[in-house]
Amino acid sequence: MIEAVIKDILTPKREYTPIPFWFLNDRLEKEKLRAQLEDFNEKGVNGVVIHPRMGIPESMEYLSDEYFDVIEFIAETAAELDMKLVLYDEAMYPSGSAHGLVVKSDPELASHGITLARDACGEKILAEFEDGYKLISRKTGGTIRGVHYGEDDGEAAAPMSADILNPEAVDEFIRLTHERYYSRLKRFFGSTVIGFFTDEPSVTGRCAGGYFGWTPGLEDEFTAAGGSLSELRSLFENGKNISTELYKKLITKRLNDTYYKKLSDWCSNHDIWLMGHPAESDDIDEQTYFHVPGQDLIFRLVAPEKGGIDGVDSVQAKCSADAARHMGRRRNSNECFGVCSRDGIPWYFTAADMKWYIDWLCIRGVNMLIPHAFYYSIDGKRKDERPPDVGPNNIWWKHYKLFSDYIKRLSYIMTDSKNCAETAILCRSGDMKHSEVRSFYEEQKEFNYLTYSMLENAEVKNSRLCISGYEYKYVMGDTELGVKRISGSGEIENNDFLTSKPEKTLRVTHIVKNGADMYLAVNEGLEEINTEASVPLTGNAVLVDLWRGRYYGIPSESREGRTFFRLRLRPYESALLMFDESAEYSPAPERTLISGLDFRLTDENTEQKIYTAVYEKRGAAQNEYFKVSCGEMTECYINGIFCGVSFFDNEFDIGDFLHEGQNEIRLVVTGLAANKYSDKRIPFGLE
Repeated sequence: MIEAVIKDILTPKREYTPIPFWFLNDRLEKEKLRAQLEDFNEKGVNGVVIHPRMGIPESMEYLSDEYFDVIEFIAETAAELDMKLVLYDEAMYPSGSAHGLVVKSDPELASHGITLARDACGEKILAEFEDGYKLISRKTGGTIRGVHYGEDDGEAAAPMSADILNPEAVDEFIRLTHERYYSRLKRFFGSTVIGFFTDEPSVTGRCAGGYFGWTPGLEDEFTAAGGSLSELRSLFENGKNISTELYKKLITKRLNDTYYKKLSDWCSNHDIWLMGHPAESDDIDEQTYFHVPGQDLIFRLVAPEKGGIDGVDSVQAKCSADAARHMGRRRNSNECFGVCSRDGIPWYFTAADMKWYIDWLCIRGVNMLIPHAFYYSIDGKRKDERPPDVGPNNIWWKHYKLFSDYIKRLSYIMTDSKNCAETAILCRSGDMKHSEVRSFYEEQKEFNYLTYSMLENAEVKNSRLCISGYEYKYVMGDTELGVKRISGSGEIENNDFLTSKPEKTLRVTHIVKNGADMYLAVNEGLEEINTEASVPLTGNAVLVDLWRGRYYGIPSESREGRTFFRLRLRPYESALLMFDESAEYSPAPERTLISGLDFRLTDENTEQKIYTAVYEKRGAAQNEYFKVSCGEMTECYINGIFCGVSFFDNEFDIGDFLHEGQNEIRLVVTGLAANKYSDKRIPFGLE
């Protein structure tokens, strides 16, 4: 009987909380910090990433005693509230420079690179060419985004980035940052403090055009490995040769050994996780060093209107999830929603978008969401620094527990579980075969990415490739392993999840957790999915509504070893399907649709519109509901009593709130935050 498993899934657990970036971006007042943490906790957000951010007054020096007094207060408050903290290792990003302090300690530790120039200006010449150009090793002048005004990209006070290919620079970064945090917060490490977040480290730094990463002395290692320095000119001409490929391998290896491994070892030795993410969406080999492999979903590079399976950025969810699967890591993360505004309009980000991104990530196996971001302050130009705030300063905040509970349920399902993929797609960093897997998604044929570097940990048993508890019947890639090689999804036999007609926007993963089989299905399209489906299990079908926190039986029939049922998913909907041979489950109650309601606009301002209608009820309760079509957040009140909120489906169950006779139905429609925080006006209200 699976009812106990279902109830466990529907009971939100603190461990699986979203852990948002908390932008500390203003004068940090302890009373306000405590109030915000308490507010987060009440909304089901039981952890944060402490993120120093643009807007901190210059009077508060990063890593000063005053700074750490605030950080220590946050840790003490979080411990009282049983909340978790992740420390951010920079001010602001990319990581590795300690807000320029590494370079201040020794100017020779600044980021280096190679470039083409006619004048060497006393710098080291690595190669000379007949046209007068020289390949030169020099400081890039790269910077990071700082935390005080005047320290942004291109501004005079932007902190200098450090040479993170140089072990001396990385050691200094750890001494200045990690060791200082540990000296003040040691008693919280491994309990309240669970990780250090490193953010897309850059070898050259920002604003360093015309350079490729380098570090002094690398030329000796490069030539000893058989590289020709003169052939590196092809890097600047979009060319490719043996030396450019060797260069990329050596830079990657140096970054891994010098930066990621040092940070990973430090975190291991201090009872916390290395968290965060590398620079590129398909950096999968780099995940080896993360205790919580991670990626970064930004700039609407995947989005509902684009679909989620095109381009290199479409791999990032499975990049972290599949790396975690094969390394035996319990959790993997995504820094999500960052600058995912529509049409280039700041703050134009809908709750439906947020729900779509959550589903997109979790069905691929991500089980720790790091929303970007919750703003401590939106005063002045702070509201315009990489918006939107997806938490306390957005329209949905008072109902945010719907989102935090939903995230917890999905994260719980995807943790300590195993998907049933039978296909391994072999890959490496920079080459994750994003176009080759499109048909796998569209045909609901599950696969996992497996790096070539992980093959040394795998073995072949009974014609299956076995690694970390996974057994792959099919392999797609350039290798002979004694396992059936395929070149595409069409060669897979006996599909697990079948539909009666093609459903290209349907995504399905088959998960086994606590001995129970379950299928998570998500509609990634903008049209309804309505299809006959079947799975190779027998039993009574149960649909678990993870958004509303309820479950019920659906009509199904078992024959020839499969169970057949109808699957209906509207846009932005998901469903968890389970099958029980030992018990039957009550169906969803029959509902009565109320039609013909005459809603009239009774009040409005720039942010809200209020509509009212009267419904005359006669007879016994019939589980009445109604539908409306309207823009963004719609709250429903029956006779003055709140009965529900909608962000995307616009259906309201009101039967339990009605009484005999006349009933007032009031809808409060709130426009997007873009209407308040930008100069654009996004239409909202009943259509």
